[in-house]
Amino acid sequence: MKSILIKTSNIFRPWFFVDSRALGIYRILLGVLCFIDIYRRYDLIDVFYTKSGIISISTSSAAFTLLKTFTKSWEVHLFFIVGLISSIMLIVGYRTKLFQIFSTIIIISIHNRAIMLENAGDFVVNSLLIISLFLPLGVSFSIDALKKSLQYKENNTDDLNNKIGKNIPSNIFSLAYFAILLQLVSIYFFTALNKSGYDWANGSAVYKMLQLDTFLTPVGYFVRDYVTPPISKFLTYSSLNLEFSVIILIFFPFYNHISRLFLIICLTIFHVTIRLFV
Repeated sequence: MKSILIKTSNIFRPWFFVDSRALGIYRILLGVLCFIDIYRRYDLIDVFYTKSGIISISTSSAAFTLLKTFTKSWEVHLFFIVGLISSIMLIVGYRTKLFQIFSTIIIISIHNRAIMLENAGDFVVNSLLIISLFLPLGVSFSIDALKKSLQYKENNTDDLNNKIGKNIPSNIFSLAYFAILLQLVSIYFFTALNKSGYDWANGSAVYKMLQLDTFLTPVGYFVRDYVTPPISKFLTYSSLNLEFSVIILIFFPFYNHISRLFLIICLTIFHVTIRLFV
């Protein structure tokens, strides 16, 4: 019975245990995303985010936003600057949890102040920011981790060699990690499930996408002359199969590190290709 329980726990271990180094990399990327998201709106502050902007507070979403309190131009500019600084602190991992909270509040406030400008991707960022509050993102590759390691006193060479290992667990149990996996799986699964129209069923979706002149990039214009109906079918069905396979490859209980690496490579190629075309 004990051996069965151990085997069962090992099967579900990849769902709830995350490498501390992965959390460090995730924190850096999340901080970069927050910085870019705030910075790209900075020139449009007076247009969309102040009381003199074209989107009035009364027509904005009833959801939480501090920009209903800070409405003057200089107040909103200062609010954005604090957001940029918080994002940088999150990237380097200084007072990680504090600036993680600041970044979350500021990003959500910006999104909810002019909700008509946002898209589904912004809501995903909001969800990930909230879930990530329950993850120890400062445990690796951070100033906080460095400061903690310097507090460790070495008495001999063994202590020196084991310094990092004694302060940073290699794998961390977290329900929030499982929630993030579930969030990612839900996005791709329901996106694929929603692609049930005629163009997806007969394999012409990619071909028709490349006929939308308004959205095509120069690469898209070049490629569309070579996307014949058979190639379109291959690309269309491949997109659907990849999105449906996300749930399997993320939660596959055996050789999970291989299945997830394969998934990361495929999704990277998938999204980069779409971005190159449209």
